[in-house]
Amino acid sequence: MARERLTHRVRWPRLLVLCLLATVLQATDRPAQAQPQSLTVMMATGHQTLAAAQVNDRQMVALGDLASVFGLSVQEDSLADGLTVAYRDEVVVLPATQNLASVGGRIVTLPSPPVRTSSGWYVPIEFLDRVLGLVINTSIERRQQSGLVIVGNLRVPTVDVGYTVGNGRVQLIFEVTPPAPYTIEEDQQHLLVKFDADALDLSLPEAASDSLVTSIQRGTEPSWLTINLGSEYATFESALRNSVTGTSTLLVSVLSEGVTNEITATNTPSQPSVNETAPPLTELTTPAVVRTIVLDPGHGGDDHGAVGPSGVLEKQVALQVAERLQRAIESRLGLRVVMTRNDDRMVRLDERAAIANNNKADLFISLHANAALTPLPAGAGVSYLSLDDASGTSREGSDNRSVSVLGGGLRNIEAVSWEMAQISHIDQSAMFAAIVDAQLRTMVDVRPSRSQAAPLRVLIGANMPAVLVELGFLSNPNEEQKLTSASFQETLVQALFQSIVGFRVHVEQPISPEVGNAFWEEP
Repeated sequence: MARERLTHRVRWPRLLVLCLLATVLQATDRPAQAQPQSLTVMMATGHQTLAAAQVNDRQMVALGDLASVFGLSVQEDSLADGLTVAYRDEVVVLPATQNLASVGGRIVTLPSPPVRTSSGWYVPIEFLDRVLGLVINTSIERRQQSGLVIVGNLRVPTVDVGYTVGNGRVQLIFEVTPPAPYTIEEDQQHLLVKFDADALDLSLPEAASDSLVTSIQRGTEPSWLTINLGSEYATFESALRNSVTGTSTLLVSVLSEGVTNEITATNTPSQPSVNETAPPLTELTTPAVVRTIVLDPGHGGDDHGAVGPSGVLEKQVALQVAERLQRAIESRLGLRVVMTRNDDRMVRLDERAAIANNNKADLFISLHANAALTPLPAGAGVSYLSLDDASGTSREGSDNRSVSVLGGGLRNIEAVSWEMAQISHIDQSAMFAAIVDAQLRTMVDVRPSRSQAAPLRVLIGANMPAVLVELGFLSNPNEEQKLTSASFQETLVQALFQSIVGFRVHVEQPISPEVGNAFWEEP
């Protein structure tokens, strides 16, 4: 009997140890609770951090913190067995035992009732977008993944950044939803991508340091992004692809010196030897590559063009945008840019096309600002030449002739009169106009009608693809003000720059085939 009692005394401690061990193992296998996450509340006046906490296995925020950020008053209501939250004339009743809220008689469900802790009352984070927006009469968007709480109509696109490395280049991919206009600025150590937005909902990769790109980080402003460059950086290229799904893809290729030299060699046509027979000149066609672009700032000198209500002159706006676009093309694409005028002087219409022809331009862009009899019309627009309305010309107006060539013999060429120079390029002009129109629509207000043909005298003699871009209506007071602002002019330049990139993809082998073929498509 004594031995039996001893056995029981030994068995109980063993059972206790086994139970404790099982408890520890169960706790180890149980998934860890999500750590409290801080929320970033973004408003027009700035942003504030809002602490979140895990209460009863649910993410919640303190009502006291909400009251401080949004100017609420919170009181316990013993009669209602809960709380009342007031904002001006709006009152919310929160029962302490029910997962709902009453907002001016409207019942809104919540995942859980409010919870009282030693530090105060807490409500589920869904209270922000489901209830608080109704109280303050302002839209509130809560983004669960990033922890952003966007109050009001702020432009905060999501930007997911990816990258690939190899063969002397780093290709950065920015998925932007919804699409937002951007500019890229360059110095010796950084590329600064500036989005036209209030802030960015940014998702950055864990990029390892590279000789071309050392890191990618947020910029000094909420809507900026900084690409820190490495020691082998030489230049960069960018391309934009818009999608009907509401997401645009910006691709930035960061290139080394070796890749840049290879691109230059590939794009430079080989010169025929003295004994090599020159190819026959059969007809005027669009060049295989785009190397020279002529920018034509409209009007000038005594010809002021359109005049806005505040006295803004079309000739000034056109020249300012042309100069900005010239800098962007030369610095970012390395192409030759010729200006029909770079100061305030008069250039005749026929002389403008002649400048483009004499410089063997591959693309001609004439820049203007529009005007109307009333201040209502607004928006940019783009046109190409309508031959049916221009001097009554037609496609049959050319003349085949034979000329002597070096070494004897004759060669047939197509002689085209001045009025007919644009004939062989109408299709390419229409295509480029459609690209410009599509790009403008992603960045600025555009007239309802799409790119269209028009009898434009300045384009008739251009022996290359040519378009005329109306940057906006100076007769509209709001648009007149925008057309004089540097930020709006840069937005226009960005749209035109991306149009040129897209046009090059269509008419020549793109600088980066995977960029041009896989990521550019006409919207």
